[in-house]
Amino acid sequence: MKFLAACILVILLAATAHSETIVLGPHRYEITTGVTFNVNNLSSNSYLFSWFDETGAISNVVNPTLVLQAGQTYTFRRVSSKHPFVIADATLPVTGTDGQFRRTTNDRAIINAAILQPLADFTADPSPTSDAIVWSLGNNADAIYYYTCDVPAHTAMTGQIIAGSGAVDIEPSSWASLKALYR
Repeated sequence: MKFLAACILVILLAATAHSETIVLGPHRYEITTGVTFNVNNLSSNSYLFSWFDETGAISNVVNPTLVLQAGQTYTFRRVSSKHPFVIADATLPVTGTDGQFRRTTNDRAIINAAILQPLADFTADPSPTSDAIVWSLGNNADAIYYYTCDVPAHTAMTGQIIAGSGAVDIEPSSWASLKALYR
């Protein structure tokens, strides 16, 4: 059993070894190939994301905006005991900017209607389950999505996912992020 676990770990690390994270601005990250995001939380105020890429570990990023590439597979794994994590489409009422998005509704029906379908595939319940969202973005996946806590009152636990093949506009919020667009 230990051998099998070690093999799985090697495969997971190898799969993420060629990924690159490009910092596009404060709280905005482009991840060029599929990775596994470990999703923790900071009480009911925000999610904390950690992942590995070819440069090492990125740890405890608060409610990042994630720019994900079409044709890649990303995994969102809950690693704490509270706050179910869901991915919703752009119909979810949200306001704010990178790192500071906030869901503007507590209405369960509105939240459920925005969650991607099938619902079970886009919901990661907290541990001790091994629940995760494994999301394969199609080659024509240009769109904006949101992740949020499935607890209606936890509106600050929200962030943006920009999925695409490069066709989605990314508004630079700083000189560094503008330069990163032209690398």
